[in-house]
Amino acid sequence: MQLDEIILKRQSCRGYAASPVAAEDIIKCLDAARLAPSACNSQPWRFTVVTEPQTKEKLADLLKIVGGNKFAGQAPVLVAVSEEACPRLMPTVLEKWDCKHFAHGDIGIAAAYFTLKAAEIGLATCIMGTFEDSDVKELLSIPEEETVRAVIALGYPSDGQIRVKTRKNLDDIARFIR
Repeated sequence: MQLDEIILKRQSCRGYAASPVAAEDIIKCLDAARLAPSACNSQPWRFTVVTEPQTKEKLADLLKIVGGNKFAGQAPVLVAVSEEACPRLMPTVLEKWDCKHFAHGDIGIAAAYFTLKAAEIGLATCIMGTFEDSDVKELLSIPEEETVRAVIALGYPSDGQIRVKTRKNLDDIARFIR
């Protein structure tokens, strides 16, 4: 598939088939995320892959904090994406632009690479952010100094239907200075 096709195919999936995901496919997604660009090549991301049924179910329950994400327990894989405490930035960058907190964008890019690779190989994903960081860290033994930024559901979609994307027009989101 061409990248444009993958982008159109990738969507937030809220219904997963019971089929397990092969370990090599999980590795492909992680490897794509690993290759994402980051500020000063800091690579501030950490991925905690959960396939063990009891832990996965407990994590899925933590994602239902505001009544959403009821589908999370269906996904055969949940991946917590956390940010390391002190990303390694060049001292001059850190000193002058620390307020920008580059790691947030870096982790978003890595998550995008992960989800696009999943779509390319026929897997579905949903990025979720409604959870209490401390609860997820405790459940998954993620170091206290890290911050969990997202949890990605991964699996085969229960149906192969691709929804039409409803997005703002390009004129509404882009400015050109010529």
